[in-house]
Amino acid sequence: MMPMARPENDLNDLTGTEWIKFTRTWFVCDSPRYHRNKPTELHPARFPEEMVAEFLRFFTKQRQFVLDPFLGSGATLVACSEQGRQGVGIELSPRYATITRRRLAQLSLDRSYQAVIEGDAAGMASPQFWAAARDELQACGLSFKRRLPQFDFVITSPPYWNMLRTSRGGVESKHKQRAKQRLDTHYSDSAADLGNITDYDEFVEAVGGVFDRVHRCLAAGKYLVVVVQNLRAPGGEVKPLAWDLARRISRKFSFQGEKVWCQNTKPLGIWGYPKIFVPNYHHHYCLILRKTPK
Repeated sequence: MMPMARPENDLNDLTGTEWIKFTRTWFVCDSPRYHRNKPTELHPARFPEEMVAEFLRFFTKQRQFVLDPFLGSGATLVACSEQGRQGVGIELSPRYATITRRRLAQLSLDRSYQAVIEGDAAGMASPQFWAAARDELQACGLSFKRRLPQFDFVITSPPYWNMLRTSRGGVESKHKQRAKQRLDTHYSDSAADLGNITDYDEFVEAVGGVFDRVHRCLAAGKYLVVVVQNLRAPGGEVKPLAWDLARRISRKFSFQGEKVWCQNTKPLGIWGYPKIFVPNYHHHYCLILRKTPK
């Protein structure tokens, strides 16, 4: 007989053994580059579906509702389909929204449970934002009588400031390789794209403002996971983006800790040789926050 989750476990469907394995604060995840993921190569900064699936299994139960306000090429919705969750993704770029819809259709997943909304996540605190997407939401089974929908879990990765627009030095970086292949090296040229903000403090505040709005759409007692990385600015200073965002988002949410996502197969770059130390960032912080229970 398969072990079962305890009846009083209202967070997920895991056994105690499965629960404790997840609580380790680091994990390695290098997404296999299956043919099915080829369309996502267009997107310059994707995260793996396998990683999303781990968080879905811990922070949700079957058929619960998941939100990704920075959808990108759709990893969250693909993982939701595979794990039996009902996902809603918000994507500013029509191009990437189209890629996600194509992925969901081509992969023969349960498309009826996923909704792709083209729009600016900064508007999600407005009832009109959701009213405009009512057909998409009803198609995935999310109906709401309140002014705003209430989700069971949020997982996302905002832009890492304007990192995608900065030089990677003189070596043949992945950024330069993508440029030669005529693949996207940044998200968009839209004025609403937070990745185009040049001032660091302004950027942190703008991203924090989006999560203030997320707070209104997350059910009480539920969790938010933000995948983010510290980064080195062109002048050489390392910006502690993960911790600055954790502090800013904590104005509304309660910070619960982090899991460190390690990339073991990412190539090394000889950035500072032979004069200065420049780290190879092969890890990201998965910040875990909670909306205070009522």
